[in-house]
Amino acid sequence: MTVATQEPVHATPRITSGRRWLLPLALLILLALCIGGIILAFHWPFSAQKVIQSVQESWPGKIAVQRFRSTYFPHPGCVLENVALTRGSDNSVPPLVTIQRVTIQANYHDLFLRPGYISRILLEGLKISVPAEQDTSQQTSRSNKSSTRIGEVFTRDATIEVARKDDGPLKFQIHQLSLKSIADDSPMSYDLAMRNAEPPGEIRSRGKLGPWNSQDLNNIPLSGSYTFDGVDLGVFEGIGGILNATGDFHGVLGRIETQGTTDTPKFEVTRAHHAVALKAKFNASVDGMSGDAILHSVDGKFLKTPVHVEGSVSGKPGQSGKTTSLNLNVQNGRIEDVLWLFVREKKAPMEGATKFHAHVVWPSGHQPFLKRVVLQGDFEIEHAQWTNPERQMSVNTLSKKASGKKKDPDTPTVTADIKGSVLLSNEIAKFQDISFKVPGAEAIMHGTYNLEDTKIDFHGDLKTEASLSDDSSGAKAVLLKPLDPLFKKKHAGAVVPIEMTGTYHDPHFGVTLQPKKK
Repeated sequence: MTVATQEPVHATPRITSGRRWLLPLALLILLALCIGGIILAFHWPFSAQKVIQSVQESWPGKIAVQRFRSTYFPHPGCVLENVALTRGSDNSVPPLVTIQRVTIQANYHDLFLRPGYISRILLEGLKISVPAEQDTSQQTSRSNKSSTRIGEVFTRDATIEVARKDDGPLKFQIHQLSLKSIADDSPMSYDLAMRNAEPPGEIRSRGKLGPWNSQDLNNIPLSGSYTFDGVDLGVFEGIGGILNATGDFHGVLGRIETQGTTDTPKFEVTRAHHAVALKAKFNASVDGMSGDAILHSVDGKFLKTPVHVEGSVSGKPGQSGKTTSLNLNVQNGRIEDVLWLFVREKKAPMEGATKFHAHVVWPSGHQPFLKRVVLQGDFEIEHAQWTNPERQMSVNTLSKKASGKKKDPDTPTVTADIKGSVLLSNEIAKFQDISFKVPGAEAIMHGTYNLEDTKIDFHGDLKTEASLSDDSSGAKAVLLKPLDPLFKKKHAGAVVPIEMTGTYHDPHFGVTLQPKKK
């Protein structure tokens, strides 16, 4: 029997359906890349001409770039080196903005799917120099909307210098600034860390700004929050302390509404060197274009005395710097807290309840604080007592004798009520209608107090319930008896012209027959 042999069957390779499309896809991708490359070659957005032209559309001045090169991998874009932006067309004017390096980055897919979109711009060595006087006659603003959109603009270690007419420039150090989602028709978000120039302190702020409109800067919306830490108040002559503040804001660039809190653990008036904890809540409006501020409400407290402040910090026509104008109100305060801020002694000279209203104007300038500040106000002190035992005993004795109780064996401790008005200017405080009342006596005086050398010069009348001779005893009473008609009031007692001279630490009291006129 013959067995038939079968020839071996050779398996032929089978191309699966999953692999059939790989080659056409690769060819299609290659073709797309070639087409895209051709399109980019003719429409490459990062040529020197196109980039500079794009910046020129939004910058009202001249642009100079020392070196330019395009980049292709890993991101399409370009690098500009030693960039200078100048206002106007005058080549002799120093540039307003200089940048050592500008790196522009995009993504290839965005070039096709999102034309005009740039993923990131990095600014290195950014410096902005603002002159003291700016010529706005040649400034122009763009009128057309830009189609360019930017994912992020980032810079660190930048500086802003603002020149001043009568002083050195203000230098702001930008530690880090990030601007995201930048487009003409939507707000951008920002994250800023910087050091303020004056007063020096660290600022951290986050928020939103825009949409941007260079034709109407005043009405550009903005909002956000901030902290202002380590603020050295010692740069302001006359005060000291380190302030920390936190708050939020909203509005438009021309009128920013802000509210927040401040905390100064060791606030002091430097001539006294008595530190107190000062905390406050504030509500204010700020003009972001000029820096002027309106203080709607500032409610603070130091020791046990509350204070309410309203006013403004603003520029004045024809004057450099800012003028501070404040209205101060204290209700239910303590005079010892107020005096403690200003006297050098270890203890305030007087205790008692107080209230006062004062208008303070503090113009800018280089003169000492007390030379510049002007204060006008009214004050009241109730139930005042002196912390110096000798001075308190003098007041007690005056009250006892003025009441005609000289024979009483005891001299009780009394309190005084004091009120009047004051005008402080050029280191001299001028007092008017000062009323000093104790049981049995009232003095109405006027005069001056020199804050620099502490000299006092007060004159007025002392009214007593008892007659002049009744205030004395023994031989003195006999000698003063004939003088009673000269000083006697119509109903009873006496009116004695008095004076107080000398210094704050060594006052001299006396009787004068010819008191000075007001």
